[in-house]
Amino acid sequence: MRVLFATWDMNGHLNPMVPLAWAMRAAGHEVTVVSNPGMVPNAVGAGLPAYGAGPDFDSYAALREQLKARNWRPTAPQRPADDADRTQRRRLMGFRVAVESAAAQADDAVAFARWWKPDLVVFEPAGFVGPLIARLLGIPAVRHLWSVDFTAPIADMEDALTGELAARFGLERLGVNGDITLDPAPARLQVDDGRVRERIRYVPYNGPAEVPAWVLAEPPRRRIAVSWGTSRALLGYDHLMQAPLVVEALADVDAEVVVAVVESQRELFGTLPGNVRFLGRVPLHPLLRTCSALVQQGGAGGTMTALVNGVPQVVVPQMPDEMFHGWQVESSGGGVMLEGATATAESVRSAVLTVLDDAKYADSAREQQHDILTAPSLSQVTARLQELAAESVGAGR
Repeated sequence: MRVLFATWDMNGHLNPMVPLAWAMRAAGHEVTVVSNPGMVPNAVGAGLPAYGAGPDFDSYAALREQLKARNWRPTAPQRPADDADRTQRRRLMGFRVAVESAAAQADDAVAFARWWKPDLVVFEPAGFVGPLIARLLGIPAVRHLWSVDFTAPIADMEDALTGELAARFGLERLGVNGDITLDPAPARLQVDDGRVRERIRYVPYNGPAEVPAWVLAEPPRRRIAVSWGTSRALLGYDHLMQAPLVVEALADVDAEVVVAVVESQRELFGTLPGNVRFLGRVPLHPLLRTCSALVQQGGAGGTMTALVNGVPQVVVPQMPDEMFHGWQVESSGGGVMLEGATATAESVRSAVLTVLDDAKYADSAREQQHDILTAPSLSQVTARLQELAAESVGAGR
């Protein structure tokens, strides 16, 4: 079987699919990743064959221009229950750059797919070239979530968002939610919206990185990880990164605080308190195995990696997707959310101490860890997808 993995040109969108691609190859199937040319080194670095489709396209550069034009600033968000339809549409319209990325790939990606003849397409929710190829070739399209499914409502506004791309290839719609959805999130974290999703075990992949030897030693006291992803640096929003505020808040807490952010952000912290250690970029998964809590911005990778390690978290979000993760973490019982626009050193310190000292948060995180680890394995999901492709052939697709 040949399986095409399609993704937006962002590591955080490719990484959650990498373990399934490995499992597919281990089962003897052929795999190729398709994306914009700039993503090829990242896919190859993960040990996967990749095809760079179309001209160069830098989604982070496009987003920087879009945010600059809108003069975007973080504001206190509305809770999902109060989210008006207009607000939801505005949030999802942020995926227009993902559509532009897919449009840049489309001609070359479709030509490659017609030549390579995949039996199945696996795509992440913003990898819109995936359902396009599946629809044109008449093969199953499998949507692979990163974490919480806040993107499913894109289907309700598909015509406005992807209609032009579909029409370019003679299609009425792409079917942006695919034929089935693979869901790595524990039930308590996932949105309860009545949609059907098939579970897949979350296996963390944080990109190629070296594990420092000291991580293997038992920490002498409680260890708190502080991680803020890479998007702030890539979007030119370092001034909005709140990890320095967290370090200030935890300066007198009886714990070892380890900061895992990109090296270029080191200067934002100034002189570090005695209980703080700056790590730079390290693989989050082995680090969190040694931690009692994670303080983060609400990225999908951080959220899921904390839970697969049974670690409670404090989420301090500013971006819309981060806010959604923060709400779900809090409602799941696995942590506390502070609104990034209004967080202070005092509120951060209080939230971290609450998560550390109240056992209910660690208990909930461990229960969600159990949920993740008992979900269908990647080999089981691989067999399921092989059956899906065979059924499609049998149905004459």
